[in-house]
Amino acid sequence: MQTALELTALPLTPNCAELFARRDHVLLGISPFNSYFKRARIAELTRWAVSEFAYVQFHLPDVPGVFTLRALGLPEHKARKRALENGLKMRNRIRDGLASAGLSGLDARVVDWAYLEANPVFVDLLREATELFAYDAAFRDLCLETTRNVLRHRLADGSEPTIEQCELAAQYFLADIPLLVDTAGIVGSETSLYAYHRGIPFIDALFRRELPMQPVAGQGYLTVLASGELDVQPKLQG
Repeated sequence: MQTALELTALPLTPNCAELFARRDHVLLGISPFNSYFKRARIAELTRWAVSEFAYVQFHLPDVPGVFTLRALGLPEHKARKRALENGLKMRNRIRDGLASAGLSGLDARVVDWAYLEANPVFVDLLREATELFAYDAAFRDLCLETTRNVLRHRLADGSEPTIEQCELAAQYFLADIPLLVDTAGIVGSETSLYAYHRGIPFIDALFRRELPMQPVAGQGYLTVLASGELDVQPKLQG
């Protein structure tokens, strides 16, 4: 019999902690190409989230995954096929996770590209992030460094990604940023926390309000870890 994981949620800032105390809404980030998100882990995360929050949804960046795959050298048609396959695989895992928590209604729970590209709040925020990437050097550099770190771990030969690869793959990350800034406005919740199993320097800077694009007051960030992962605990920012 498999032992249930003990999960711990670590709010990034004092404001995030206040939002976590409210527990209105959580958006669980699910990366289609990350081996961390095995079926059992998604089920554990789902059961934990359902027990903690009034409403739970999942961010599944299915179509934007094409940019990362193309940056890794796949032709566009193969990248689209693989992104679709991985997106469907993760949808099935989310469905099973919901079932393990006694829930159904998969479509209402998944915030994927089809949902986002038709959402005016998301579209406006993505436009803002894209413009900053084009014209604000510091914002651009931080986005590129985020993407560079992802590609470094995925290039088979261990080579350093080129600037062209980073610029292409950054389109995937840019599509994440609106959900780090105002998930509540996008999904129609009063407040929300974005939950993932690690943080990155961009998110730290974002929630320290050091970037020209800043999270709304009702937006928070949680790092959700199993007991054996607590050595990567983030520190609350002021």
